Amino acid sequence: MILFLLKLFAGVLIGWMSQKFYPQGNDYWGLNDAGWKEYHLLMADPKKFFTEIFVSPYQNGYDGFFNSIGSYWNDLKNTLIGKLLAFCNILSRGNYYINSIFFNFAGFLGHMALYRVFADIYKGKKWPVIIGCFLLPSTLYFSAGIHKDLIVFSMLGLYCYALYFSLKNKLTAGYLITALLSFVVLLFIRNFVAMAIIPATMAYIIAARKKWNRYIVFAAVYSIGFIMLLLLQIVKPSVQPLEVITQKQRDFFDLPIASSQLNTHVLEPNIQGFVRNAPQAIDHALLRPYVWEPITTFLVPLSIELFIYELLFILMLFWYRKNQLETPFILFGLMICLPMLLLTGYIVPNIGSIVRYRSLYLPFLITPILCSINWGNFQRKKHIKI
Repeated sequence: MILFLLKLFAGVLIGWMSQKFYPQGNDYWGLNDAGWKEYHLLMADPKKFFTEIFVSPYQNGYDGFFNSIGSYWNDLKNTLIGKLLAFCNILSRGNYYINSIFFNFAGFLGHMALYRVFADIYKGKKWPVIIGCFLLPSTLYFSAGIHKDLIVFSMLGLYCYALYFSLKNKLTAGYLITALLSFVVLLFIRNFVAMAIIPATMAYIIAARKKWNRYIVFAAVYSIGFIMLLLLQIVKPSVQPLEVITQKQRDFFDLPIASSQLNTHVLEPNIQGFVRNAPQAIDHALLRPYVWEPITTFLVPLSIELFIYELLFILMLFWYRKNQLETPFILFGLMICLPMLLLTGYIVPNIGSIVRYRSLYLPFLITPILCSINWGNFQRKKHIKI
């Protein structure tokens, strides 16, 4: 109950802070306003309310699945959230904070789903698992707003829950429906996450079912996938996956310059360009903001949080508990998170957005670190000093 109330408090906090510091306009309150308009449409013309979901206002129709602007699919993300808010507004009458409570019921399911998985993997590690799944500050904060991030985090948690326990126990209708529904929602809300899930799921299923070496299985699946993409480009030159990513970066460059803007190299749509920009992408995605460079006051606690995670990683290297990373699920989580973080480092040119995107994947990184540190070393050293 305390953890759930903390989640609700985070939802209120992000709503209050976004309105206080960005009263001229922000995504959270903007989506809530859009939901109020959708509510009036629902009351006045229910037929249009439902049918307009499937209508594209663009000349290119339903093309541009991965486009960031001028695309039916890009608009669909906010459209679906607005439609969902319309039903919440029947009770809330457009009040942001009441709608936040409704949304965070779903948001809390994401935390609970991940907790169930990691608690089963790390039996006897109650508090490290609770901290990693519920109490990481940036994850708790950014996954609590009325926004796509809350939905992505929840669906990702539910997908992992269904996949993990369907492989451990047996595939049931409940697990299958949960996995399919959460995947489809991710596909519509943030399609790059859904794309990252596909090869990771294939490798995880093979490694778990066949009991083969998980590192070899994951390496083989990703190598085959990479070769297939290269062959696809040769057979059908119009398919250019790297061009999709570089276009994403250009779309970010076209946005107004943020107060936490980073000097980001322009990507070229070829392997050499991505290799050349990789060090900067890794730096932006995993190491920024540095504790000595907070550009805004808001980034100070976030830079301290990241520094603590870096210290925890170093501790794990020195005081690693053997056999704590044996399950292929940990590798599955890493192979979703690390590509998404690297993609973020490539295309997003400001620290504020990077921190928000990164927060959704931290439980997959920090929970295994917390559970893999041999905390008994500290206890033994304490006894020795005494």
